[in-house]
Amino acid sequence: MDTPQPLYSAATVRELDRLAIAALKIPSITLMKRAGRAAFAQLLQRWPEVKRIQVFCGGGNNGGDGYVIAALAAQKQIPVTVYACVDPAELKGDALEACEYARREGVHIVTSLTELDSADGNTVVVDALLGTGFSGELREPVGHAVDRINKGSGPVLAVDIPSGVSADSGSASHAVQADITVTFIGRKLGLFCGRGVAHCGDVVFESLGAPEQIYTEVEPLVQRYDAASVKRLPPRAADSYKNQFGHVLIVGGDSGYGGAALMAAQSAARAGAGLISLATRPEHLAAALTRSPEVMVHPVISGQELEPLLEGPDVIAVGPGLGRAPWGEQLLARAGRAETPLVLDADALNILAGGRVLAGIKRNDWVLTPHVGEAARLLDCDTEEVLADPRAAAIAVQQKFSGVVILKGAGTLIAHEQGVDLINSGNPGMASGGMGDLLTGIIAALIGQHLSPLEAARLAVWLHGEAGNRAAEDGQRGLLATDMLPWIRRLVD
Repeated sequence: MDTPQPLYSAATVRELDRLAIAALKIPSITLMKRAGRAAFAQLLQRWPEVKRIQVFCGGGNNGGDGYVIAALAAQKQIPVTVYACVDPAELKGDALEACEYARREGVHIVTSLTELDSADGNTVVVDALLGTGFSGELREPVGHAVDRINKGSGPVLAVDIPSGVSADSGSASHAVQADITVTFIGRKLGLFCGRGVAHCGDVVFESLGAPEQIYTEVEPLVQRYDAASVKRLPPRAADSYKNQFGHVLIVGGDSGYGGAALMAAQSAARAGAGLISLATRPEHLAAALTRSPEVMVHPVISGQELEPLLEGPDVIAVGPGLGRAPWGEQLLARAGRAETPLVLDADALNILAGGRVLAGIKRNDWVLTPHVGEAARLLDCDTEEVLADPRAAAIAVQQKFSGVVILKGAGTLIAHEQGVDLINSGNPGMASGGMGDLLTGIIAALIGQHLSPLEAARLAVWLHGEAGNRAAEDGQRGLLATDMLPWIRRLVD
């Protein structure tokens, strides 16, 4: 199993820059030129037939990287124009030296967008406007430049991070839409979570020769897990039997929502649970047995009827199709006090947020799986606050309720007692009903197969997203949650 990738804040990356310059004993301009060369090499690799390059430069080190790229393009005799958002006369330090380098190579520098031709399909646009120090709102003329970049038809390479994206949180209200982002020294969290995922395109990391020891001297914000770093289930022994692999109880499916609970049960089965029980409304009994005869379906009309079903399972998942009516509240109240690991999703989280059921309870053995809206309700804030800093929101939910918290999104964050993890897995086709129900069932099945709640959360998030990717090979639009069930089975081993 490989180690996860560390993701850093803007301040930490600046410290890594300083440590790299000190360790390599080189001037900072040398590191800037390395960054420019690395980005330019990626540009040529991605678009080897490029006919023209436009570089949008700001006034800081990110702009300096852009001037280096422009100089290198001129050396290759590729027509290149720089649009300078900050008058070159106002530049200082390394950015000024890089600008002078570009001028010596004959690069044409303009300071007015009216003098810049629109980028067409043969023109590669380089975004070197703002770096990791950006926060807040874009100011002019940078905002105008960002609009110009986004309206052009040419592909876009962002230097270090797309301008307008927060390196620390991934928040972005007005930002460059890049096709590829070449990032340096340390991977920034904002490229992998929040809106940053939608703006950065493909992310390419370049260490610029920074020595490995500098990374031991700083703390990352997040650890990023992938297929190689999540803990997998061990092979089964030849004499295995079903009771070794967990009895999962799914609780949910109020009137009109029976499918959600059944999909959670099906995904638990496909993820390898030995036994699956489903406590649901009586009217769903026939449909559930017809669809999944492997599932033991129990009709319940009250929390009291649920009580005897809580004694046998190794893990209980509550929430899919639960509803917020008294029926759902009763079931959550009973299940939430069972001395059994829990997975809470959907309306179980909304009921929990209401404060009348399980008020004040904190558990180390439960997994909460909110999306952004549910996280906002759990924190009694609006969704914009969660989107502005998803990592902080995930931490806040975990501190309020303990256990493991999975804040779902394009970059899913997993907050736990030891820190925060991130997993990028899945695709936009998974923005459809039932996907969260599958994840709930997978987590429960993995806990039943003796993974810890945290290990189960990591593997389940990766497995769920990868199953979505495989299923989307036939097309993202129209992807259904149940299309993923066969892939869950194939991937879980």
